[in-house]
Order: sequence, then C-alpha cells, then structure tokens
Amino acid sequence: MQTVYELAPVIADIISARCPGTTTRDRFIRACVGGHWYEAKSMIEGMLAEPLHLRGYQELRLREFLDVMP
Repeated sequence: MQTVYELAPVIADIISARCPGTTTRDRFIRACVGGHWYEAKSMIEGMLAEPLHLRGYQELRLREFLDVMP
C-alpha cells in the first residue's frame, strides 16, 4: 500500500499533463487518499485507452500503478 501512496503523485502529474487547466490531478490524489480505487482506476484506464497521447515511460508507469492498486 505504501507503494501506491508513493507513486500517486507521479501518476497525478501524468494525468494533469494530459488535462492541463483542470482539477484532475487533485481529484486523482483525493481518490487515492480516500480509498476510492474505482475512480482512480477509471482515470488511469481512460489515459491508457489512448496510448498515442502518452510520452516516454508514461504508459509503463500507468500500468505499473494499476498492478499495485488494491
């Protein structure tokens, strides 16, 4: 579980880079801290639905986070 909390800010940055000017970063962090795993997972899966928009290791990081989520 500690890994989830350590990776959450990294994943939040990836999400916010894709959705600038929105509150998605804050919503993702709140979902993780609040234990709303379904909401956090759906945000990540939405990002993975369009992998062409991801850069570098972003897709790998998102998939790793899904693997460690409760």
